[in-house]
Amino acid sequence: MSSSLPPQEHDSTFKFLFEHPKDILFLVKDVIGYSWAKEIKEDSIELADKEFVDETFHQKRADVIAKARLKDREVYFYIIIENQSTVAEDMPERLLRYMILLWAKKIREGVKKLPAIIPIVTYNGLEKDWDVSQEIISEFDIFKDDIFKYAVVNISKLDAKTLLQEEEDILSPVVFYLEQVRDDTEELVKRLKEIEPKLTKLSQNNAERFLIWAGNVIRPRLVKEDKEKYDELAQRVEQGGSRQMGEFVSNVAKLLDEVQMRKFNEGKIEGKIEGKIEGKIEGKIEVAKKMIRRGFSDEDIAELTELDIEKVKELRKELIN
Repeated sequence: MSSSLPPQEHDSTFKFLFEHPKDILFLVKDVIGYSWAKEIKEDSIELADKEFVDETFHQKRADVIAKARLKDREVYFYIIIENQSTVAEDMPERLLRYMILLWAKKIREGVKKLPAIIPIVTYNGLEKDWDVSQEIISEFDIFKDDIFKYAVVNISKLDAKTLLQEEEDILSPVVFYLEQVRDDTEELVKRLKEIEPKLTKLSQNNAERFLIWAGNVIRPRLVKEDKEKYDELAQRVEQGGSRQMGEFVSNVAKLLDEVQMRKFNEGKIEGKIEGKIEGKIEGKIEVAKKMIRRGFSDEDIAELTELDIEKVKELRKELIN
């Protein structure tokens, strides 16, 4: 005659084992054999609060939650232990929920870096083998290989021109193509003109979304009076739809061309001023050299030429050498 405890009582009688640090260390180091477990500081193992409140404000309780540190690290990691006497089909999802709730709790506490969480199930059932997947992310079916890694879309490296050949009413390739030359106004103007036919085929919604991008990237480059012109052009697109996009592009391109021309002219003026200043300094240096050769003192030369006295001394040293 065999007798068995109800599952909940059976689980409870097993929980007491892992409410002691030495047993937790034994479990992860000697039973499971995690490679990092031998580095755990035994005196750092302590039981943690195992109560959670989920998004519906219901209380959740894990069987055992412990935290510990490795010998060469200051950061704690966590171990969640669930004791089972029966096979639980929902175990991957249950553990994931506990992990998420624990991370959410640490975020609310203001941690700068989320701790690692190691989930463990101790199963002491005798009638049936544990046949539930140990891959927590298997819950996500076809997405499981992409859940815990992130993809990087490096816009500057994309073949955005090829992407533009895709469906007509998609804004992303348009923005990608322009973003690649965001800091080069001349090239930005060229690309704007190039994709004008694409812009005129955008839906009203995407045309308005494009204006948001343009307002953040193009408008700030303009001077105050040009910004007012830009706003008028944008308003026409908002009112008339993408059929006004041709006029918008051609006029915005002109505004950007004017910005480039203005910068070019300012650069020429600055260059002339710098040239005059440099020429003036060179003239003072030549006068100072003549005065050195004629025996004037450094102090007199500095006073008469308005050069820094250290510069005069440097010139004297050059002439002596």
